[in-house]
Amino acid sequence: MRTMGELLIILIVLGILVIIGQVLLYLKRFGDKRGVWIQNILLNLLIGFISYTSFPDNYTASKMIALVLFAAGVVGFIMSIVGKKTTMAAKLLISISVIGGYLFLIFSI
Repeated sequence: MRTMGELLIILIVLGILVIIGQVLLYLKRFGDKRGVWIQNILLNLLIGFISYTSFPDNYTASKMIALVLFAAGVVGFIMSIVGKKTTMAAKLLISISVIGGYLFLIFSI
């Protein structure tokens, strides 16, 4: 039972980080800061890695979904670096990636 409790704590902490990261990303004061973007992309990396490695080898479709959600966040981050006009689209891609990846991690369709 001890390891399940530790897993629950990790998922709760990840959930809190997702909520904080998304709120900061859309606040006007913090939304244009690189630190918030980097925090969200690092959270995307962590969630994508955990999601991908949590499935056995024969769950190929689930692993591909985890990779697609991870790739959406990376594309959003690259869009935020390349151009200023695509900032809202980049924020939406990172949000979809982080929130979708977290929900996929919890519910593991």
